[in-house]
Amino acid sequence: MKEKLKNILQKLTPWSGDDEFLSKLNSKNENAKFELSFEDKLVGILEFSEDKWFFEYSKEYKEKQFVLPLINFPDIDKKYEFEELMPFFATRIPNLNQPYHEKKLEKLEGDKTSLVSLLKIFGEKSINNPFELKFI
Repeated sequence: MKEKLKNILQKLTPWSGDDEFLSKLNSKNENAKFELSFEDKLVGILEFSEDKWFFEYSKEYKEKQFVLPLINFPDIDKKYEFEELMPFFATRIPNLNQPYHEKKLEKLEGDKTSLVSLLKIFGEKSINNPFELKFI
């Protein structure tokens, strides 16, 4: 898990190639759940538990399908399990080299070695898509 987390963070953050930074990676991220919504309607739940990520569509979405299924998750009846945070979610985390993002991370006492922490702080809205991701 630590190696996969390292790979994701290297793609997202150029400073993550630093050996000192990599030695601090915490493979034991806290367990967490996030709601993915579209226009205030629940699409599904993203969960991190036991070093794995899970995504499952909500009952509401399965009944009404008010938006097309996500390209990475085409089967609405499947509970997806993955070891690396999928790009659909990972792209919500900005480049942390920007002073604004560094200050926000510091102010909210975020852990830049934890994808869960970074999603909590930066993941709610994205310029990449109209979905909202809220920590629950």
